[in-house]
Amino acid sequence: MPESIFSQQAENGIPWTARLSWQAANQAIAYHLQRYLTDLKQLYVQAQALKSCLNAVFPILNNLCAYSCPWCPDPCCLKANVGYDFKDLLFLHLNKVSIPPRQPKANSATSCCYFGFKGCRLSRITRPWICTWYICPTQTAKLRMDHPAKHELLNQAFAQIKSDRNVMENEYIRIVS
Repeated sequence: MPESIFSQQAENGIPWTARLSWQAANQAIAYHLQRYLTDLKQLYVQAQALKSCLNAVFPILNNLCAYSCPWCPDPCCLKANVGYDFKDLLFLHLNKVSIPPRQPKANSATSCCYFGFKGCRLSRITRPWICTWYICPTQTAKLRMDHPAKHELLNQAFAQIKSDRNVMENEYIRIVS
């Protein structure tokens, strides 16, 4: 049985690295959101709440990046195996956020195509979840030492966001199946 566009994965575990599969995945989500618009109304509300939660932690993440990233000798953005998963795409579509033209990496040997001279060229809200939740050891140490309350807040927010992403995905699948 052939794989669906939602389970397609390249050797590196990143789905939809081919242009046509990326477009097909996004078209399928857009189609289902339109077709089941009435049934998915609550999902739009949940996605907005998730966006608000993310926006609340972005200032902390931006400060951490300003503290460590410009001087980092080995930026994780260049070497990490990152990509959008289904939950990322669903979140972007539900929030009517512009979908980037392709996955950040075509394979594990390439660098992120969105990494620019001053860091990531994507807005925080548009980045894959993995790029948001990963905090390097330098940033983690800074948080623990200087801002333990922010560290705990971030851990709690990330746990809630992860849970909400799973609920969002499960509800979408339940409705469109």
